Amino acid sequence: MKNSPKISNGVKIPESKNLRYTKTPFDYFEPREKVEPAKCVLESFHSQDDRLELHFKNGTHAHIEASNLQGGIEIDRIEQKLKDFIGKSYEDILEANF
Repeated sequence: MKNSPKISNGVKIPESKNLRYTKTPFDYFEPREKVEPAKCVLESFHSQDDRLELHFKNGTHAHIEASNLQGGIEIDRIEQKLKDFIGKSYEDILEANF
């Protein structure tokens, strides 16, 4: 299969060329109010198509989304492991190898 997407052994979200993500979580009602990733503890998340929406205990949000087909594969891998990050910081998520 010449043009099939390549599955890598692991990816860190900031290093992926196939993903777009929120660098600093924000509040929907005060989008200019950004909070350091280390202070945002994951409370829940949900997925829609090739996009993950992350909700933090301090009321902020972030998203991770695919920018191409390979990114979709990476999103699926991240989603499978994200439940293990409930109670951990967004910084931990960004530094993890998925």
